[in-house]
Amino acid sequence: MTVPAPSGPKLGTSGMAQFTGTYKHERDDNLEQLFIQMGMNFLVRKLALRTSPTIEVKVEGDNWTISTIMSIRTLTWTFKLGEETIVDGTNGFVKVIFTLDGDRLVQTPVDETDEKAMTAVRHFTPQGMTQTMVHKASGTTAVRHFKKA
Repeated sequence: MTVPAPSGPKLGTSGMAQFTGTYKHERDDNLEQLFIQMGMNFLVRKLALRTSPTIEVKVEGDNWTISTIMSIRTLTWTFKLGEETIVDGTNGFVKVIFTLDGDRLVQTPVDETDEKAMTAVRHFTPQGMTQTMVHKASGTTAVRHFKKA
């Protein structure tokens, strides 16, 4: 299934450079509450809260790769904007669609009725990235802050 990207500034290959890079974790806001609302197991939640991931973003043509590097494992997602893809996330495998909205990479779950579904918006600036996550069922919001390396 292909979904058109939202209208907004059109970015050529040179514009993608603003997304490419390595981002080091700085801090979280309300992350544990989000994990609780998603029904995450206590031990997994505590382990996830102790991680300080590094995120690497690569854009090559139409192909995007996001690698989340943690001491316990590395998650790597490869996708094209507007196309349904499966990602391995905090609570297992989920079908999502990634789109661009200016300097924001938006991750939307395909099944928004799933009780664990959440949207994630990664806002890129020259200084770093903020990842805002919203649990669809409860409206609980958490933010992860990253500094560009």
